[in-house]
Amino acid sequence: MRVRSVRSAGVAVASVAAVGALFATATPSSAAPVEISYDATGSTDLTGLGATLPLGPGTATVETDLQQGNITGSIDLPETKTKFLLAGILDTHAKVKVTQNGPLSGTINAGVVDVSGDFTVQITEVGHFDIGIPLPNCKATEPVRISLTSGPGFNPAVGGTLTGSYTLPKFADCFVDTEIINFLVVGKDNPISIDLKAK
Repeated sequence: MRVRSVRSAGVAVASVAAVGALFATATPSSAAPVEISYDATGSTDLTGLGATLPLGPGTATVETDLQQGNITGSIDLPETKTKFLLAGILDTHAKVKVTQNGPLSGTINAGVVDVSGDFTVQITEVGHFDIGIPLPNCKATEPVRISLTSGPGFNPAVGGTLTGSYTLPKFADCFVDTEIINFLVVGKDNPISIDLKAK
């Protein structure tokens, strides 16, 4: 009877060990990242032009590892248009296309999101008094680095607002407008705000 009891105890210990190993390999830290889609809208102030450029409506997809706090994602924004008074007197407009150049990446820690990525910025048209001149090759000569952060309490399941700022490098291939554009926009600090709403 003693031998049988010892064997039974050994089997029980082995079973507990096996169950413990199973739970160890299935802890929340190994959970798959969660993918969430958002509607994205926002705006940015082009300081050198004295203009506000609307952003969106577009879409964003974010993959979040809530246990590790890592974020990757993408954002797709349509071409947009702004109007302003050049030199304070000349009615002017510009169409701008912002395209993601590589993945967004960052962290979410204690409800605060920090994320950044590189973007290609193109000016596709400029004009005066609603008469536009297409600029098929006018774009920034380097990717534009944009960093965004949220306030505390950002809830990935709901969304929220991300804000930040960026500077623009020189533009090229904008015909006669190249020097004017560079004089007005290069190196200025431009605030940006993006609102994300979970679908």
